[in-house]
Amino acid sequence: MKLAYTPLAIAVLFSMQTAQADLVSDSELLMNNAQKVYATFFPSNEPTQVSPPWRYRFYSATGTYLGINQDDSGVYLLGGAFGDSPLYVDKVDAVLILLNSQLPGTGESKSAICNTSSLPDGFVYTYSGNTVNITTNGQCVKVPDSSNFCDVNPETNASGAPVATNIHVLTATNIKNFELQGISFPGVDNMLKQQIEKNKTCIMHAPTEFDNYTVNTDICLDITESLSDFPVPLSGPVTTHLQSSSVSTQVNDCFATDANSIVNIVTQETWTKGETGGFTKIN
Repeated sequence: MKLAYTPLAIAVLFSMQTAQADLVSDSELLMNNAQKVYATFFPSNEPTQVSPPWRYRFYSATGTYLGINQDDSGVYLLGGAFGDSPLYVDKVDAVLILLNSQLPGTGESKSAICNTSSLPDGFVYTYSGNTVNITTNGQCVKVPDSSNFCDVNPETNASGAPVATNIHVLTATNIKNFELQGISFPGVDNMLKQQIEKNKTCIMHAPTEFDNYTVNTDICLDITESLSDFPVPLSGPVTTHLQSSSVSTQVNDCFATDANSIVNIVTQETWTKGETGGFTKIN
């Protein structure tokens, strides 16, 4: 019976981010931006280390730890100029707003709509007007922490605080090509393709430029490691190749659409559609 769940496990890699995945993605973005804004304390690009409930980076040059507690979503500092006891800064969302307001060029270009501050290794983003193209240049790369390849930045005011635009935008994906190689399940390719195409996300308070925004992907992912916990005999690498186009269209009300998930990018609230068709708030 466990084998029956394996296709679903693969599909989850391309589905909406869970709240935990959002926190992982936000944590990486926060630490990357902290290095840019406060290079005095965080002078180098250090690898992220994980020791539950902590995700953290250690900067040996200053003897400083920058960490995120995944249980309380708090940002903490330790060592160096911050002393020998953990110093609580604020929640992840609040610190991100502060850091984003201090980044050079915040809100100045359309490329800022798609947050690429924490690009997964091997991913390349290019822009042309209201279109962003995401590719791995023919290489198969490890699955990133987040399956959302374009985290949408909210519009911000002069103080860097998110602005409620009252613009609701529905994003739907058209799969041009999907291939699964290295493992065989009858019909799984079509099942996964349908799973991805059915995934529609609606964004509340989207930036003005996000209406009629298109995200094209041509990516290859190596999902071998992600299948290691499943009783599936693997003779070699398992990869997926996805070519898709996601188009964002303005709607009157996210809750009146056929979206599978709704995200308020100002408050960071998220809803998912239940079996009865209603939406349930998950954070």
